[in-house]
Amino acid sequence: MSELLDLCNKAEFFRYFLEISKIPHGSGNCGKIADYLCDFAREKGLSYYRDEADNLLITKPASKGYENRPAVIIQGHTDMVAEKTPESKRDMTKEGIEVLSSGDCLYAKDTTLGGDDGIAVAYALSILADDSLKHPKIEALFTSDEEIGLIGASKFDVERLTGRTLINIDSEEEGIFTVGCAGGVRVDMPLLGEPDRSTGTGAYRISLSGLLGGHSGVEIHKGRANAAKLLSEILLSIGALKLSSFCGGNMDNAIMRSAEAVFTSDLDFDVISKIASLKLQCLREEYLGKEEDITLVIEPLTGEYSVFSKEDTRRIISMIDTLPSSVVKMSENIEGLPESSANIGIVRIDASLCDSFVTASLRSENRIGKLELQERLSEICELFGFGMNLRGDYPGWAYKKDSPLRDAARSLFQEKYGKEPEIVTIHAGLECGIFSDKIEGLDCISIGPDMSGIHTTEEKLSISSSIRVYEFVCELLAKM
Repeated sequence: MSELLDLCNKAEFFRYFLEISKIPHGSGNCGKIADYLCDFAREKGLSYYRDEADNLLITKPASKGYENRPAVIIQGHTDMVAEKTPESKRDMTKEGIEVLSSGDCLYAKDTTLGGDDGIAVAYALSILADDSLKHPKIEALFTSDEEIGLIGASKFDVERLTGRTLINIDSEEEGIFTVGCAGGVRVDMPLLGEPDRSTGTGAYRISLSGLLGGHSGVEIHKGRANAAKLLSEILLSIGALKLSSFCGGNMDNAIMRSAEAVFTSDLDFDVISKIASLKLQCLREEYLGKEEDITLVIEPLTGEYSVFSKEDTRRIISMIDTLPSSVVKMSENIEGLPESSANIGIVRIDASLCDSFVTASLRSENRIGKLELQERLSEICELFGFGMNLRGDYPGWAYKKDSPLRDAARSLFQEKYGKEPEIVTIHAGLECGIFSDKIEGLDCISIGPDMSGIHTTEEKLSISSSIRVYEFVCELLAKM
């Protein structure tokens, strides 16, 4: 605790980060953090606007001598991916997280840290609170529910913004300036019709875990395994079974780290274990050097379970196995960047319920690529008897040849660090795409401090990098 107090004394934005960490703010649960931001604005005597989607705009007048300069928008999102370890008892819909420090890193006990994008909120609050800084008029925009489809940004009334320069703080590597991103869409695929169901005994639970997971935009090209895909392969190798349930994942934009299924079978435990172990050995060889901790546990269960017929079981598992969940095509324009990808993020199949479904996230750097992916999924859904509903469709953010903001940031970085920053476009979706699409002539850049393991319980935020990037943002504002 004393280490965290020392941090707050070293940089005020850490105090704000720790305060918002005490507030539950997972996606779809942004009301309380919006309340906190309103209280902050009232306490500081700043004007603010809150909309029905829990987006917040807080405005700070220009400092002395900057009154005639154009306004600058500082933007980040208030929601976090609320993941936790299987052992954690924390209710993340009602409780905040416990932030800890180790060396140069902040992390959370048994949960995601929420550095994505709590650091943006903390930066903005610190800038709004510090009257010693030099800056133009600041429009601090805090958007909600970014992680589940950029929903807040899509709903915000941009007519309330006067700035045409936007600094987005939602990137995870210091010294890398993002100036373009992919577009995307969420796809919900419900199981259609009335599948044949019965009850059965001789049940087993099979659990697959130990995968690295990660962000389905930032890390999809790293060849990491998706738990739903691996488990479907194992179940298909067993073959003679009736599925009761197949569940995994909580976020469609996170690569699934674990999944489990319950099924009945006439095969005995030893036979099932042998078949599954042989398939697991093949999978470990396939992902050698990428996934080192794939773990499979099979256990017999007692009692009676609702199950699908063998025919429906095969089509459900085959559908999951057939869905793409990786890079579909690499970019022809930028080396090493995916052009199109798909990710199975959530599977909720249960023979005892009526609303079984699979949810995926699709991304592409261009509209045609996204439409081709949608068509591919549509064909798969039709083949296996699933529906298909689209939501959260968001545009890409095209690279701009002329960008005064990018040039100013590059010049300052060279001045401070004596080297060139890396200028990139990324495969992940950013709210800059929404705002660039809605505001003509908007000049954007996305930056941020070093983070790792975002969207996982191994998430870490560099303390020293956070301080450097905050100082960089403040100096950049002084040059605007």
